[in-house]
Amino acid sequence: MMYRLLLCDDNEEHLNILEEHIKNVLEDKQVSYTFHKTMSGVESVEMYMKRKYDLVFMDIMMPGISGIDISKKILEIDPNAIIIYVTSSIDYAVKAFEQFAFHYLVKPISEEALGLVFEKAFEKIEKNILYNNEKSFFVIKKNGKEIKIIDRDVLYFEKENNYINIQMENHKNETVRMTFKELENIIDMELYLRCHNGFIVNKSKIKSVSTKEIGLFVTDAKIPVGRKYKKSLMGF
Repeated sequence: MMYRLLLCDDNEEHLNILEEHIKNVLEDKQVSYTFHKTMSGVESVEMYMKRKYDLVFMDIMMPGISGIDISKKILEIDPNAIIIYVTSSIDYAVKAFEQFAFHYLVKPISEEALGLVFEKAFEKIEKNILYNNEKSFFVIKKNGKEIKIIDRDVLYFEKENNYINIQMENHKNETVRMTFKELENIIDMELYLRCHNGFIVNKSKIKSVSTKEIGLFVTDAKIPVGRKYKKSLMGF
């Protein structure tokens, strides 16, 4: 799964420090993510309205309107929003919990504390996905039989002539006679990324991205990036 994070802090230095800590923790956990940063509370609400985020890191001490009031607006948009307050004072953390915050972090943030918060947040997100019965698998037909493929097990799809090789994390690879157009009609393309005429990758397995290739967790395979697909890699 590719987690979407929103970071809001009016202090650019603190924002960059938080970004660096998140990078260290999630890379160590081999978790794929994408994020956006803003120094404006008002802008963070506008950003959330345009695109729902899995996690929001919100500084409490914001000029003009506090992070708590900003979070209220986000919760009006999405009552299930997971908001983690970032504060320099434990006193503000108590008030934050009164507003049903998911958790809080006290500056200076330790990566150990951040890691624990992520573990709890990911657990909640996974439970929400199961509860909401979101699509997490697809079905292919092969030799007259239907085969259920779990999305989280897929690394990438590779086209080879009139066939598609489904490369799996559990090494239970499948090959099916199908076009990419037919494939895109049965998989949830919110979970996948077309990066080449011959490749579609699972977003949650992406470890690194360059203009030429994509590196994945679990495998040493390098997935090529086609020229016309480079724009679709923005944000990774």
